[in-house]
Amino acid sequence: MDIKAAKAKKEIKVGSEVIVINGVKGDDTLYRVVINQCFKGYIQKRDGEYHRIDGSSIHDLIFARICHFMQN
Repeated sequence: MDIKAAKAKKEIKVGSEVIVINGVKGDDTLYRVVINQCFKGYIQKRDGEYHRIDGSSIHDLIFARICHFMQN
């Protein structure tokens, strides 16, 4: 894992899942999502809303929790 590429680390716990969200250096709207130490994809903030990037394997309920957490 290249630590230099990450910024603004946030960690949340949803049930038994540990979710780590890192901002991506160079893009203030892009976030890398790791669930239980397994990369699941990227989310991006566009027009005030969060969207999963194509190819992300983030479950719908987990994604909803991430969005709620990121809004606060």
